[in-house]
Amino acid sequence: MRAYSTLKDFSKNAEDIIRKSGIELTINPSKNRPSGDELVSLLKEYDILLIGIREKLTSEMLNHIDKPKIIGSLSVGVDHIDKSFFGSPLITVVNIKTANAISVAEHILGLILALNKSILEGNELVLRGRGHKSNLHERPDDISGKTLGLIGAGNIIKELVKLVQAFNMNLKCFTKDPEKHAYLKNLGVEFLPLDEVLKQSDIINASLPLTDETRNLISAEKIALMKPTATFINTSRADIIDINALIDYSEEHETFHVGLDIDLDDHRELFMKHRHNVVVTPHTAGVSKQAIARMDIELAEEIVALVSIS
Repeated sequence: MRAYSTLKDFSKNAEDIIRKSGIELTINPSKNRPSGDELVSLLKEYDILLIGIREKLTSEMLNHIDKPKIIGSLSVGVDHIDKSFFGSPLITVVNIKTANAISVAEHILGLILALNKSILEGNELVLRGRGHKSNLHERPDDISGKTLGLIGAGNIIKELVKLVQAFNMNLKCFTKDPEKHAYLKNLGVEFLPLDEVLKQSDIINASLPLTDETRNLISAEKIALMKPTATFINTSRADIIDINALIDYSEEHETFHVGLDIDLDDHRELFMKHRHNVVVTPHTAGVSKQAIARMDIELAEEIVALVSIS
């Protein structure tokens, strides 16, 4: 069985796991990621294709596949792979489930603290020679005892709930199937409809995959339900939110804080303006040094497990 990794920096430990299982692995020798036509050629030639979110697999590509393939994506989200791949009897898609969950949860907590404690605003004032607390737009805010609203109930949310236990927060959660998340309920999480979570929460975090159902879930109408003093955090795909409406709300209410960790391709111009109550990072939450190492190994082990039972 032959595998090809479009990811040239796939870790040596992960490579060893795959090769020791008897799979012949080729690592992308080029500094460039494959084009669409090159992906088609790779899908035809190899039994296993390892990709990242920059590789877009379209429904048309599926027409060139006539024998079983394994697609391994070094990502939690799989919206870069057309849904037709998931319905094909010839395709098995493997992605990351847990390896970077703690890294993303730590990033979320970092954004919450940076915004509520006015850390970046304070640093900016110092750099501009205005470093006095009286120049902050408002005093820093404690998060202890506040209500944290959770949108989603997956592995990232589980890790975040563990982290915020020390802050004695009131935890509210919206998820499609609350009955599947007894673990969170046992930690004191109360499940509520989405509108109630948005209305009641002082801090809101969204951690959801991008699907047809979640696209624009946080619409302009939903944003208007949030407190003008709330903090909204999103480390999911940007398309689950009406980004423009969210930033408009932050400009209307200087006490409303926004923390985003997103791909900026479609939003670069929007975020070129400095806003004291908005912090944006370029989709780095899940790619810490430790997370990448764990992700590579998790993907390799999932691939090997699949091959061993086939």
